[in-house]
Amino acid sequence: MELRHIRYFIALAEELNFSRAAERLHISQPPLSRQIQELEEEIGATLFYRTKRYVELTNAGKVFLNKAYQILDQVEQACMSTRLSSTGSEGEFRVGFTGAVQDLIPTIQEFRIRYPKIGIILNHLSSAKQAEALHENTIDIGFISTPINSHKIEVIPIKKMTFEVALPENHVLATKKNIYLSDLIDETFIMTPKAVGALFYEMFMGIFKEAGLTPNISIQAHDLQTVLALVSAGMGITLTPSPFEAINGIIKREIADANITMTGYLAWQKENQSDTLKKFLSFFFDFHEEELKLLGK
Repeated sequence: MELRHIRYFIALAEELNFSRAAERLHISQPPLSRQIQELEEEIGATLFYRTKRYVELTNAGKVFLNKAYQILDQVEQACMSTRLSSTGSEGEFRVGFTGAVQDLIPTIQEFRIRYPKIGIILNHLSSAKQAEALHENTIDIGFISTPINSHKIEVIPIKKMTFEVALPENHVLATKKNIYLSDLIDETFIMTPKAVGALFYEMFMGIFKEAGLTPNISIQAHDLQTVLALVSAGMGITLTPSPFEAINGIIKREIADANITMTGYLAWQKENQSDTLKKFLSFFFDFHEEELKLLGK
């Protein structure tokens, strides 16, 4: 199996059309068909159902697609590490985070100023996925919203997050002085699924349940950036942590009869003794000294 087999497979899996996949890969259809056939023969499983009218992934194909993405990601990270080592870099630092990357930007910017030769790789992962990645040593540090119960992982609280309702800027509720849960009951909520953030999802549903209300969650997206883009486009509303970077087309309002707060945590593997991690932790505690004092850290 060669990397081109993986790339060809991903292109076809994403396009589900031999003509479009071949065009995307800048090859003709017969070589693409041969490469896919070779891949299936080597794996020993049919990856696609295909007729003259349509192409569809089999269950085996769906499983392999997830693995194929991981393989290409690992190859890219290996290439990046090699490039960094050949350009006088001091290594790479792999960061996992939940929510939106805007929260991390001030920290990452200052870290880059202090250590410009350290390459940074950002990975948007749920707290559960970050726990796995820390155990497998595929990330060095995690910014999580759910504490990890493991003797191998160090976890410290770093901030309190209060959630506010995010509305399209021309929303009728934007003119109200006070917004209550009952004002939101007929609104379309855009949320991340429970699998992405179980603690927040359960907290959100619990607050409405206590008020005897059922929120209308009819659109879901797997990352906060997509959620906020949909809100900005006027497709619904959501809850977002505050403080938060301003986003065009969105305004935020407190909910007068609800207090939704969560704690953010920093997590790393105790056995990770890399100099890069030590530099980051020293920098982080220095850079966020005042905020950590408020948490008693």
